Amino acid sequence: MKVPTVLIALFAIIIGVAQGGYAPKESPKLPDGFCPKETGTVTATTGECMCDWQHKDGCVGSGCQYQYGLSFYHYSCKDCRCVVKP
Repeated sequence: MKVPTVLIALFAIIIGVAQGGYAPKESPKLPDGFCPKETGTVTATTGECMCDWQHKDGCVGSGCQYQYGLSFYHYSCKDCRCVVKP
């Protein structure tokens, strides 16, 4: 039985999308002073700082994110920092 080319292409696309959701295997080189332990925790592979105070005001800066109840920022944000929980 010959498998149509369209089905093979569709299968390849599905596999590619499923693999795209994985984190990288190695962590990026982080800048000095990134994510002080007093206010946050560095993720193992994505180069993000997860703020200890999980609140929309737990991070200040231009690249701060607050999603699913988590406050965090990426190492590429130069003016971001976590805030100490009041």
